[in-house]
Amino acid sequence: MISVDMPSINTYILPVKEQDLEKTSSDPSTHIGMDKFAIDFEVPEGSSVMAAADGEVIFSKVNSNEGGDDTKYEDFKFYNHIVIKHGNGEYTEYGHLRHNGAKRLIGDRVYRGDVIAVSGNTGYSEKPHLHFSVFRLNKMDPDFNTLPQGKGYFINDNDFGFETVEPRFV
Repeated sequence: MISVDMPSINTYILPVKEQDLEKTSSDPSTHIGMDKFAIDFEVPEGSSVMAAADGEVIFSKVNSNEGGDDTKYEDFKFYNHIVIKHGNGEYTEYGHLRHNGAKRLIGDRVYRGDVIAVSGNTGYSEKPHLHFSVFRLNKMDPDFNTLPQGKGYFINDNDFGFETVEPRFV
């Protein structure tokens, strides 16, 4: 098994356009434990979200049109996100996407810089931003391609045992 205490193996580009980027943060009060290396990119709602590296879309949930800083939005049914599988057992996750904001479907091959979604403010979120993380899976085969049946979300699930790793940007 690959150690999650090391930085990413792959290199990534920023998942948003620099001209849209207002602020970047990795808040230790919200990104804790297995999510400790996640990064929030503050961008205006409706900004393009780009694939940070070549890969395949393996999960997409964009059916929620609700979000805010009320704790009721901690339920993942409100959180829109896309997951891309990359080489070397790494995955990227793009969250708080706009309702119906996916530009790519499950199974689509994407390339670094391709627009995959539109940013939003869904799920538990104080303001519009893109939640971005690079992760590896601890409990499942590193070649994992599909969700177990009945799962309506991908992250923060004990079945997967995911843990973020520190991304290396080019």
